Amino acid sequence: MKEKYISRLSLIMNAIIFTGVGLTLTFIPTKSLGIFHFVVSMLISLLGLVSFIFNIIKTKKKMYIFISISTFSIGMFFYANPTKFLVIFPLVFGLYMLINGIIKLVAYLIYKGDKLKGTFATFVNSLIDFIFSFIMLSNPSKNIKTLTIVLGIYLILFGLNYLYDLIKDLFPKLFSRKKRRIRITLPIILSTMIPYQVYTKINTLLDKYVTPVHINHKNTSGNVDLEVFIHVKDTSIGRFGHADFCFEGKVYSYGCYDEQSKKLFETIGDGTLFTIEDKEKYLKFCTSHSKKTIFVFGISLTDKQKEAIRKEINKVREYAYRWYSDQELDKKNTYNDYASILYKETKAEFYKFSKGKWKTYFLFTTNCVKLVDKVLGATGSDILKVNGLITPGAYYNYLDNEFKLQNSNVISKTIYINKKRK
Repeated sequence: MKEKYISRLSLIMNAIIFTGVGLTLTFIPTKSLGIFHFVVSMLISLLGLVSFIFNIIKTKKKMYIFISISTFSIGMFFYANPTKFLVIFPLVFGLYMLINGIIKLVAYLIYKGDKLKGTFATFVNSLIDFIFSFIMLSNPSKNIKTLTIVLGIYLILFGLNYLYDLIKDLFPKLFSRKKRRIRITLPIILSTMIPYQVYTKINTLLDKYVTPVHINHKNTSGNVDLEVFIHVKDTSIGRFGHADFCFEGKVYSYGCYDEQSKKLFETIGDGTLFTIEDKEKYLKFCTSHSKKTIFVFGISLTDKQKEAIRKEINKVREYAYRWYSDQELDKKNTYNDYASILYKETKAEFYKFSKGKWKTYFLFTTNCVKLVDKVLGATGSDILKVNGLITPGAYYNYLDNEFKLQNSNVISKTIYINKKRK
């Protein structure tokens, strides 16, 4: 099973389209409103229609079919009511910014409680989101022009990503991987569902037991020195994904694995790192026990990058201390919490943190992806997002695009899937 590399023509076209649309929305927002309304309405309708056809043929689940019909109906309603669209769209965006503001405010309170440095910037970002949200929600019909300009600027920056990738692919020697850059990613509302969308596609094509499916391996002399795992499963929370990595034969994963510490609808808890010496045993556990599909991206590193990774891992573990699951403390009885089961099956070692940025886990900021990004960032990976919120979907999208580029160091992609035969 193979995937084609992204052609340079495709990069050029994406750069032109996104940047062109962005420039149009930014500099002639009033004249662009009609086109903007038409394009968004048609895209929502098309999304609903395609989803409806797919669910009728493949899933046949009533809930998914209902959601598809509702999506199509919303798109057609917007198309038939442009005036209401110009009110509703800023309203929805305002609510989106309000949620972002709340998330960042909670993050600020956590950082302040853990006595971390530089927390004031998070508070300022939260305040900006609240102000922007208030402006949008207070009078949405009069702020559609402002929103159009903001969206235009976002599309320009997003389009410049493709131009950067094209130049990097044409002249790889000009780019040092020692320095990171800010990369504009897809909105969270879109990126969160990317792994699940690919998962759905894969599961309709394959009918296998637990097995690695090799998508491709670039024709390169480089070796796979680090692997990033993107997990996804068919549950409400599992669709958003999980990310961890394997370096020099050891798996590293961050999350909240102490059930007793979870609060605020399980979004906050004690930050916990676990390590596993046997990668294959861990992957088998994830696919067999947790019923996950795992996308594995292999990355080739230089000796300097490997050393930078080692130093970054040591920094992460600076304030770590050993934490024991119930199963590890009491081997005579059987416990059913995730940490206990993972220990029993893989002999995972768990660590909590006495202080520092990893002490408290928060689903939307200090999460599994943050750890992967922190470690991989030592090599110069430029997934770093401007507002600090990164999802497993955003990471999948970044790594998948890097894999398709001819001159990137993401050189392999493998899928571990668990699907019973019918």
